[in-house]
Amino acid sequence: MKRFNIKNNFTRQYQKIKQSKNQTSHLIKRGQFGLRSLDYKQVDIKQINSIKKLIQKEIKLLEKKTNVGKIKIWFYMFPNKAVTKFSPETRMGKGKGAIISQCCYVRPGQLLFEFSSLPKLKVAELISCIKNLLSFKTQSLSKF
Repeated sequence: MKRFNIKNNFTRQYQKIKQSKNQTSHLIKRGQFGLRSLDYKQVDIKQINSIKKLIQKEIKLLEKKTNVGKIKIWFYMFPNKAVTKFSPETRMGKGKGAIISQCCYVRPGQLLFEFSSLPKLKVAELISCIKNLLSFKTQSLSKF
C-alpha cells in the first residue's frame, strides 16, 4: 500500500497541482454575459459565499420585477485548497496544522461567472455590485 493512497488513507491534506492548464477557461461557453479576473488572487470561502448570496438576492428581485423568466448562472469559483494554521506559540516541527478554512486561487483570464437571459442594463448593475465585493480587478464580457 502506498503511503499517500487517497482512496484508503486521507493523510494528505492538500490536492496536487494540475500540470496541464485548461486553455478554454477564459471563454464564455454557456451564457451571454460573464466576468473575468485580471489578477492572481487567493479568494476565501467567506468571500465566495457572500458573492453567491448577493447574486441570488439580486436575481430574485429581477425575476419578481421583470417577466424575463428563469435566469441562469454558472459559477466557476470553487474552493479547492485547504488553508491550515498553527497557534502562534507552537514550536517548529510536529507536522502540519489543522485545516481552518478553504480557498480558491484565481488566475488572470479565468472566468468567474456566466449569466444568461438577462437584459444588458441589469447585467451591468449586477456586475458593478459584484466588482465592489471582489478584492481584485475584473473585466466584464459579452458574447455578442
